[in-house]
Amino acid sequence: MRVVRHDLIIPNLPPALKGATLAQLTDIHRSWCTSDALIKKAVEITNAEKPAIIVLTGDFVTGNRADIAPCMEMLAPLKAFLGTYFILGNHDYTTDAPAVTKALEGIGFHSLVNRNVCFEEGLWMVGLDDDRCGVPDYSRALEGVPSDAHFIALCHNPVMMESLVQYDCTILSGHTHGGQIVVPVLTAAKIRHIGSKNYWAGWYQLGKARTYVSRGIGNVALPLRLFAPPEVTFFTLLP
Repeated sequence: MRVVRHDLIIPNLPPALKGATLAQLTDIHRSWCTSDALIKKAVEITNAEKPAIIVLTGDFVTGNRADIAPCMEMLAPLKAFLGTYFILGNHDYTTDAPAVTKALEGIGFHSLVNRNVCFEEGLWMVGLDDDRCGVPDYSRALEGVPSDAHFIALCHNPVMMESLVQYDCTILSGHTHGGQIVVPVLTAAKIRHIGSKNYWAGWYQLGKARTYVSRGIGNVALPLRLFAPPEVTFFTLLP
């Protein structure tokens, strides 16, 4: 498990949030090929940082409804003094999106699916539904956000950046697992197949929008990774 750290510059950041930590966990994929020990380790690492905000950017499970409850039991200890917020991924939909949402809200986490929230009267965070299996509603998600505000957007698939290029925003995404198993040609084709074009991992800039693509935590199809280690990501908020 890698711990990845970045500074996140937010114009007009409220003074109370200067130096605060935002933690991102994504693509947890509780299933037979993602060990519970790995998920618990990610939670332990996150809580040790004492983040102000935690964001979870989708794919909590892979396809089995029986994984929902154990996943939530492991995530329940996550603590952030301004709250934990989530969106859904395509695998949550192909499993049971209402059940995943209910379970997450049941442990005190807040849905940002086509919604927004404002922290400390100045930091806006927007969440969008999954572009492949859900129905992203950009108008609803951005309702009330000032036109001159730099906002943080949660989008499971990084390709959604292409619909936000006109906004001054920072997007946090997952979906790709950084390729999970990185081999020449084949991995690039797989990333395109899952609808993420050439957005694999790390930072991308398109128009005014800047996106960070996390490699995430869990696995799909095979219980291994190659040249794409799992990560928990921390962003230090700075004005």
